[in-house]
Amino acid sequence: MIKIVLHCLPNELDQVSWIIDQLRRSSKFIDPSNFILDFTLNVSTEDINWEESTLSKQYCIDKFNSFFQKSPYNNQHKISELQTGCNTVRRNAIRTNDETTHIIYLDTDLFFPDTILYYIEQAINEVKSKYYIITPQIFQLWDSSWDIISHPDYRNQPRENKQWLQNPYQVFEHEPTDIKLLESPYIKFGGGWFNVFSKNLLELIDIPNSLGHYGLDDTFVADASNILKSKNYDIQQFILNDIIVKEDRVYRSYNMDKFFYMNKNQDMMRNNSSINYQQELMSFKNRI
Repeated sequence: MIKIVLHCLPNELDQVSWIIDQLRRSSKFIDPSNFILDFTLNVSTEDINWEESTLSKQYCIDKFNSFFQKSPYNNQHKISELQTGCNTVRRNAIRTNDETTHIIYLDTDLFFPDTILYYIEQAINEVKSKYYIITPQIFQLWDSSWDIISHPDYRNQPRENKQWLQNPYQVFEHEPTDIKLLESPYIKFGGGWFNVFSKNLLELIDIPNSLGHYGLDDTFVADASNILKSKNYDIQQFILNDIIVKEDRVYRSYNMDKFFYMNKNQDMMRNNSSINYQQELMSFKNRI
């Protein structure tokens, strides 16, 4: 069973609807009963000031729940009244004892091709490593260390071109012709870009409680995985060649922002995560 994990806030509900529409199209190519949608809507008063917001908490809960009426997957959507974040929902998925064998991290603003779940299932069937990560390709981002997971057609371009601002619909326009798995020489990925993790890898690494609700969980898993690799654990990252995903930094809707008074907690959460990061990484290295 493959579990797709997503965290959202009320102002991201339109994006969640779009994500579920994309996944519904993807279900045509696979058996959706093999997948769990573990989506969490965060309605915590620590993150949203409902008294100052225009739309009510109940409206958001009803809207969120309605999305899954059109989902053919195993729907395990949740409402969190407690403060939460992407770290929280990913941590909970790792620590839940169920039939899940793989976990996918998904962000609310991601564009992905309809066939991605089909090729992920095919890739899982091919991989022989004990612990592994499967990563689709992206548009070139930031420094050259990201080129390893960037598609050749969108690599080696001047970084001032700001690839992340390019049209995300290129994901749908791209016609894959060379789909295969490539072994990556080192572990590199970004959190919610449809990365697939063998659950046993995430159980081995975990997301420490001290990293809190938000920030650096993907970096922690990547750094810990590279530590495992250096100690000759049977771990590998595979790049799903010619299958591209992209964050939407162009058409992403911010229309719902005006209806909510959000408590700006993400910077504080990330700072708290950064404070504990090195100590947790050293603790992991010592444990291994």
